[in-house]
Amino acid sequence: MKYCLNCGREVSDEDYVNGYCVDCFRKLGNPFAKQPSIEVKVCSKCGSIFYKGEWLQENLESIIRRHLMETQGKYLIGPAELVGAEPVDGIQEVSRGLYVQKWVFNLVLNGKHFMQFENNVKITVTRTVCPRCTARASKRIAALVQVRGLRASAIRKDVERLIESNAGFNEYILDIEDAQNGFDIRFIDQLPARKLAHEIARLYGGHVRETFKSTRYDSRKGVWLGILTLSVRLVDLTEGSIVRYNGELWVVKRVDEKGLHLENLASMKNITIPLAEYWGDRVSVVENYYVKGVYEVVAVDKAMAYLVDRESGELREIMLPNIPFQIKQGDYIKILVIDDKEYVVKHTD
Repeated sequence: MKYCLNCGREVSDEDYVNGYCVDCFRKLGNPFAKQPSIEVKVCSKCGSIFYKGEWLQENLESIIRRHLMETQGKYLIGPAELVGAEPVDGIQEVSRGLYVQKWVFNLVLNGKHFMQFENNVKITVTRTVCPRCTARASKRIAALVQVRGLRASAIRKDVERLIESNAGFNEYILDIEDAQNGFDIRFIDQLPARKLAHEIARLYGGHVRETFKSTRYDSRKGVWLGILTLSVRLVDLTEGSIVRYNGELWVVKRVDEKGLHLENLASMKNITIPLAEYWGDRVSVVENYYVKGVYEVVAVDKAMAYLVDRESGELREIMLPNIPFQIKQGDYIKILVIDDKEYVVKHTD
């Protein structure tokens, strides 16, 4: 057993804190071995804060809170554990670059007793310009994302919305420019550029190829610096494209991160195949085909469908077994000719 230095009471080990009983420590004790402090760099242009090796777009109080939790062993006595901290008032300037802010510290003593104490946190701030703002000002490009393909123009607005909704992309982009068969996105940092390139490829069906062009050698870091180019090649297929796969003819229904969604021209069977099948040249585009006509179904009996081309007035009769889907009067169908063979498909225009 031990005795409290203030009231003289005999106390157990779990109720003995740094010479005091729990009640006396709550009134007279000091859980701080030294004053909590933090040193940060703040960008004078964008306000981002450099902490633990990276520039963060966070408010200073959230960084202070994290720092207090992570470094509590340096400023608290052994029996004290910090479980939370909140600012009591605003940040006060003491002198140029030196500030203090009062915080309330939520502590657990000896793993059992909850207490609250207030103390000032010393904040040392160095003003500078972060690399991102420096790069923006100099227009220095670190990475270039090139999006190319038949669908590039169609997905550009979606990509721009993706960028605007994600600060991890938006803050590192210099500009977006039109390019032949697509568009270019210029970055001031390579990591977010690489992330965006692979996200575009994942969402819209593409393949990423990286190339690096060195511009100078950084002897201090021991690395080559230059421009990283990430070429995102989209699958050159659109809805309605005719392809040949596994010896059969298919129509492309859509392209997304799951793969190619195909419908068999002869049987109307639907399948989804991975994009690797396309990039592995196992899917070929059928280009030499033509549309013989678009017809309205004017009548259907048990064996035959009766069609009319409203533009030319041509009348046709097709046996129902040659139409691989259900039709009714008023529907429109399209007849494609591929390799001298006619295929009946749904007309959706």
